[in-house]
Amino acid sequence: MEHSPISPTLMAEMVAAVASSGSCVPIVRVPSQAPEWLRWALDAGAHGVIVPRVETPDEMRNIVNLCTFPPAGKRSIGAPFAPQHFGLRGPQAISEYMDAVGPHVLIIPQIESLEGAANLKAILGVGGVDAIFVGPYNLGASARVSQDHIHDVFGAIEKTAKDGDMPIGIYAPSGESALSKAKLGYTLLVAANDVDCLTSSASENLERAKGESSRHYR
Repeated sequence: MEHSPISPTLMAEMVAAVASSGSCVPIVRVPSQAPEWLRWALDAGAHGVIVPRVETPDEMRNIVNLCTFPPAGKRSIGAPFAPQHFGLRGPQAISEYMDAVGPHVLIIPQIESLEGAANLKAILGVGGVDAIFVGPYNLGASARVSQDHIHDVFGAIEKTAKDGDMPIGIYAPSGESALSKAKLGYTLLVAANDVDCLTSSASENLERAKGESSRHYR
């Protein structure tokens, strides 16, 4: 949702579609840390949320609280759709969801600034974090320094995650890039995106139809 005009209604429909597949779990990348976005995603039945631009332990602590039911947190109670995605129905569905599913909702902060990278160890120390997701483009823009230095920043993030036994993810613009990141220990990978895949395939086939190129697009 962060970089697309997807409404909460459409997001809820997409979560239901993914959950019904039986082979994938819906994880929503919310557009901000605001309580309503976290609530809408989790109440729709998302198995987890990726939260943008987490930079401090206080921000992380607030996010965990918003995603955790009382008494440990302050997540609002009243999600009629979420229990159904976990096969829970009937008058006790919400209570059963709170007990059986609530504690296992995935909370994944995005680390995409120099401040977030510098505070990563403290962010992970908050507890309740299930993985981290690196935002490579925003992190690079935040740095605005030499290529060697940005490599050092990525290396420090990777080391902190490894030392803390924390799964780490990243957006990769292609399958080849995803493979190279997997070799570095990344396990939560986005290999390209739907728009790039559609446009590159369309361009490739159009050029082939014109007999102009045999170039392989990603």
